Amino acid sequence: MENKKIDITSTALEKGIDTAKEFLDKLIMPAIEETGLLLKDKVTMWKFKNQVRMLNKAKIYCEKNNISPKIISLKLLCPLLDYSGFEEDEILQDKWAVLLSNLVDSEQNIENHVFPYILSQLSSKEFQILDKVYDEKLERVRKLKIELEEFKAKRPELERQLNVKIAELNERIAQVELKTKALFNNEVWEIQKEKRKHESELHTIKHNESTIMFKIGRPATIPYDSLKEYELSNVIRLGLVKEEKEFYARSQTLEIPNDRDDDRRYINIDLEIDVESDKDNILTELGELFINACKEKNSH
Repeated sequence: MENKKIDITSTALEKGIDTAKEFLDKLIMPAIEETGLLLKDKVTMWKFKNQVRMLNKAKIYCEKNNISPKIISLKLLCPLLDYSGFEEDEILQDKWAVLLSNLVDSEQNIENHVFPYILSQLSSKEFQILDKVYDEKLERVRKLKIELEEFKAKRPELERQLNVKIAELNERIAQVELKTKALFNNEVWEIQKEKRKHESELHTIKHNESTIMFKIGRPATIPYDSLKEYELSNVIRLGLVKEEKEFYARSQTLEIPNDRDDDRRYINIDLEIDVESDKDNILTELGELFINACKEKNSH
């Protein structure tokens, strides 16, 4: 195919074109002179400058993070170049460059053809909100993992101490009942109360690990009113965010002494239960993968 010439008078732009072509040659075969990807007829000078700027930024990111660019398919590269050429927002121009540098990084092995389309459909505000939510989740998970490791280290000793206390209280109860020849009196009641407290603490410890793991696995939530309704609709349309309802029940349990002739010392009575729900907008797995793909490598 015959390449069309564009009259470029700016020395700076001319130098930028050469740098961009050199970088692009590393990503595809055949070379840029044969494909004419940047120099085709319908590309305007404005779009062309944006593509050159983005490619040069991507080259800088690759050099900064020691990325040796690999060859990627034209099916992935061509839409990325096309969409990025229309980008005017400087923040998003940087994201295009970072996305390209991550896509050509053989160590990351990112091959998602929908990412260029998604980025082309986002405003700077929409992206920054999702980016902030994702960063906050990463920081939350980091702190929770530290908490989990500390808990695992302390758990055996905490459980041992509580089991010792419970065993001691059981012995005291048996001694008092033997001495008084009665199953219930004020002294036994007070000991039982202290025992139940320690049993509750032991029960809580046994569930702490699963509670922390649950918190680690919780998705990132989009803050209420951080996005306008049409912006929220857009990120939901792109599959980056989804609406999730969480149902929960509120109840109260009373524990009263049992004066019947059976083995139970206490009877639990469940009061009325109310079922309620909360609605959250959460970052999806696709959303997390996309935001991560638009982050510079050394910030992962």
